[in-house]
Amino acid sequence: MQPVFIQPRPALKELVNHFMVFHTDFPSDQPAPSILLPPLPEQCLFFYPQDPVDANYISANKHLRLYTCCLVGPQTNTVKLQLGHQHYVIKVSFQPGGLYRLLGIPMQELLQVEAFNATDFLGNLINELTEQIWEAANMTLMVEQIEMALLKFSNRLKEKLPIDHIFQQMILSGGLMSMDKAAADACLSLRQFERQFKQRIGLSPKFYARLIRFSNAWILKENQPNQSWTSIAHQTGYFDQMHLIRDFKEFAAVNPKQIEQALLEMPFNPRNRV
Repeated sequence: MQPVFIQPRPALKELVNHFMVFHTDFPSDQPAPSILLPPLPEQCLFFYPQDPVDANYISANKHLRLYTCCLVGPQTNTVKLQLGHQHYVIKVSFQPGGLYRLLGIPMQELLQVEAFNATDFLGNLINELTEQIWEAANMTLMVEQIEMALLKFSNRLKEKLPIDHIFQQMILSGGLMSMDKAAADACLSLRQFERQFKQRIGLSPKFYARLIRFSNAWILKENQPNQSWTSIAHQTGYFDQMHLIRDFKEFAAVNPKQIEQALLEMPFNPRNRV
């Protein structure tokens, strides 16, 4: 009962980082479980072809039912998902900057708490695609249908710029990359770098770096629950545990101990790769 991660076909690698598929049926005579997800440095398209999913955005104290196909822009809040008993999710994780290149919309415009209805941005193709996913016989065919739909948009992608390479470098560095070096590698002044960064990612470079570091700490705790927060803070580049706690208050609105308990209660690890 773990997610399956699938690499995109070569023609989509410039746009899509990976697909994630997860399907399970929880006992109908028991309450459906919930999972807690941190803000992540990724922008995604989600399909929920079976039971609906409800989202509780903790920092904003906002509750809503997610669309059957929803688009998630810059993520800066922890969210608790209430799953259905027949839970099926397909996630399209875009390359950093890929959603901007696909939509041509400054990512600051998608910088809000809740997920968006994907149809508002990608049109009726999403409705057709959702129906095809419902009818697909298995997970492989579902992903193939999504890939074929995304290929139809590939000829309208915004031009790839040197800064698009920097986003991935920042993630690989764990958010510890020097901003001066990042701007230089992007062939931009610091002011130009920040402007293009916000347009393509939706966040400032320094905030994005903090988000990468925080999400890495959270995921490390998910995968290695016996590690202390102090050890995790040092491994992920924090000066000390107090700096990690500061980020917990901003990104999660709770303290590390509360997150630790919530992770222990989750029915599965949403980031285990199989």
